Amino acid sequence: MNSPGVFSLDMYILWNETKKMIEPTISEVVFDAMIDPIVPVSYKNDVLTIQARSEFYKPTVERLLRDITRYVRAITENDDAEVDIVSPEENADPSRERKIDSYSKTGLRARNTFDTFVPGKCNELAYAASRAVAGSPGGFESYNPLFLYGDVGLGKTHLIHSIGNLIYDNRPELRVLYVPSAIFTDEYISSIREKTTPAFRKKYRSADVLLIDDVQFLEGKVETQEELFHTYNYMTDRGRQIVFTSDVPPNDLTNLENRLTSRFSSGLIADISIPDYETRNAILEKKLAMEDIEIPEPVKEYMLKNIVSNIRDLEGALNKIIANARLTNKQITLELAQYSLRDQLVAKEKPPVTMDYIRKTVAERFGVSIEEINGRKRTQKLVMPRQIAMYLCRKLMDIPLPAVGEFFGGRDHTTVIHSCNKITNELEFDEKLRLTVEELEIMIKGE
Repeated sequence: MNSPGVFSLDMYILWNETKKMIEPTISEVVFDAMIDPIVPVSYKNDVLTIQARSEFYKPTVERLLRDITRYVRAITENDDAEVDIVSPEENADPSRERKIDSYSKTGLRARNTFDTFVPGKCNELAYAASRAVAGSPGGFESYNPLFLYGDVGLGKTHLIHSIGNLIYDNRPELRVLYVPSAIFTDEYISSIREKTTPAFRKKYRSADVLLIDDVQFLEGKVETQEELFHTYNYMTDRGRQIVFTSDVPPNDLTNLENRLTSRFSSGLIADISIPDYETRNAILEKKLAMEDIEIPEPVKEYMLKNIVSNIRDLEGALNKIIANARLTNKQITLELAQYSLRDQLVAKEKPPVTMDYIRKTVAERFGVSIEEINGRKRTQKLVMPRQIAMYLCRKLMDIPLPAVGEFFGGRDHTTVIHSCNKITNELEFDEKLRLTVEELEIMIKGE
């Protein structure tokens, strides 16, 4: 294993290493909006100067200053190191020498490329479609828009950045723009308040390739949906490429206008499912190779056994273990890994397997409520988890059919039979469903 804390003092390497240590400690939303867009400005006289995304975001970054400084000191092995945060407005002197990170131009993360993405059965179509779009943006009418969907942490954001980065590198004449839907919404609201809507529209409609992440966050935001609808029409009428990502397929975005979801569905829809053991192992090995770090085999096995459904959690767990080793100047061992992940992993003592626990686990896994599972709505978003929960109650507990039906909102036993038969039949040919059910069984039984 490389010695913890031995790095070049190049400001880009220093800041990238610092970000890796920050990422596991804060929420994904805060990291994506506040930390990832930060640009390193200089590292001189033991002071790392970083530039926040804007004056608006600077106070939030300042609240993290103590932790950021602690990580910088650990990486540089210099207890006198300090961190200074500036805004773009404060750092507007053109004479200052600095390389502008691609994020300031495109919104893209330089580290998310196809070279660092691990394809597998779980993402086969999404990966192939993304490569095709990146190779010929706007060139495949049936791929415009490209709509990638899957659960949190499975690689949607990595793929959408990979598309943008490849186009940015190979087609410099094209203007590529990436934006999370939450930022798109914030900017649109600000443009209305500040009466700069024409500038907002020009920014997004002048893009040759527009990449919009996490469109599920547009649900309920009627005016922003309206603006995106017109932006979509403007761009596709001119043959420009659009890529969307979401946690769910277009039909399950029930709080979006139908005309917008129909646009989402008009191109290619590709899902990303839960990775199998081999893919998770390949991802972990890829991450270790990129970091030029070796970890003991028992640590790998511990991570792969305990983190089964979320790639972001797997990578975050590795970052957390590495950060802990560097901060404490210790070697990575199984004991250190267990201590580092003690709050992240589910405790070994699991609650007893009951119908209530099964229903609760399934509901949380699919992001729905107990009331919705017990309710009478028959949308795809609800029918599948309801049927899986009934199936698991029968398989894991052998509860009588009438009792299962009564527990799930007073349903007839024939409904339970239909649900169990449907899941049983689909498990034979639906790989994504099989992986999901296996994952749920592991979570419920605590294996």
